[in-house]
Amino acid sequence: MIIEELKLKNFRNYSELTLHPDPGVNLFYGRNGSGKTNLLEAIHYCCLGRSHRVSNDATIIRNGTAFGLSYVKIKNSLGFREIDVRFQPDDGQKKMIRIDQKKISRFSDMMGCLCCVIFSPEDLGLIKEGPSLRRRYLDMMISQINRGYFIALQQYKSGMEQRNALLRQIKLNNWKNMGILSAFEEAMAVPAEIIIRERRRITSILSEIATETYKRISDTDEQFQLSYHSSFHEDTISELFCRLLKENREDDIRIGFTSVGPHRDDLNLILNRSPMKQYASQGQIRTAALSMKLSQMKILRNMTGEEPVLLLDDVMSELDRRRRTMLIDELKEFQTFITCADREDIDCGKVQKMWNVSVSEGIAQIQLTD
Repeated sequence: MIIEELKLKNFRNYSELTLHPDPGVNLFYGRNGSGKTNLLEAIHYCCLGRSHRVSNDATIIRNGTAFGLSYVKIKNSLGFREIDVRFQPDDGQKKMIRIDQKKISRFSDMMGCLCCVIFSPEDLGLIKEGPSLRRRYLDMMISQINRGYFIALQQYKSGMEQRNALLRQIKLNNWKNMGILSAFEEAMAVPAEIIIRERRRITSILSEIATETYKRISDTDEQFQLSYHSSFHEDTISELFCRLLKENREDDIRIGFTSVGPHRDDLNLILNRSPMKQYASQGQIRTAALSMKLSQMKILRNMTGEEPVLLLDDVMSELDRRRRTMLIDELKEFQTFITCADREDIDCGKVQKMWNVSVSEGIAQIQLTD
């Protein structure tokens, strides 16, 4: 899977841009705030229909303009495809996604059309921060290879939001009839089981690949492993899910939200049989996060039959020279977009195309360099 063309119109600080990247490693360098990350964000929109850094699509549109556009033309094993995301703040829909010039009505229709993995400095939080980042990491990976999983996520989230609203109403009005809660809980049980089973399956595959990747990048015998942590047993997920929700109703009514379910699960990250969150050094954290992202790339390739696109957002400054070299060697199989402030952070002999990104009068400018 290769991006052959990227077009932007009024996207962030880009007025208009047409770019033809190389199938190999592409480097974008320039001062902070020049617009390098905006290029990766535009690709991410065409992959998953959303930004990797903000939730408000309205901020995408360049100030003073009526709409914004991100477009990619990709080549895969079946031929060519076009994906474009159009942002219109004055339109009731606000965001329109088209695939091969046909408007889609569901986000699930774009899953797998363009697979990408993004790695940014914030992803170091995968190791040290709370479980929500690790769940999001799993969900973004699995959604690109399993459309049914993405649909189950949406169904579960919708059911949970309705249950939470009902919990608050019960507390406010002192309702006694819990029958309607049972209906929501039973509806949530099926997507919950799909989510948990698929997360377990993928985590098992991920751990095996990440263990070997970690050893290769670190050049040590340290043992890095992942496991999926859940309150639900393998063979009785739906039944146990409904039972636990029923048992926790009083507490859930008191706190106003659903306290058990896949939205509370986590990834256990273990290095040499010890929890990484408590004991890992900064170097080990960087290596583990990088191993998880590279392993994600390999899973996407193995399960889709297509090479995903790798987006590296200003991560080279976070890595020592040896890890930078190991990283470049690992990603040579994939089309890669790298951003950095200083081109000297990269071995330019391994880069196929380089662009300098700058700003003039608030508008991003981009120039192909040697």
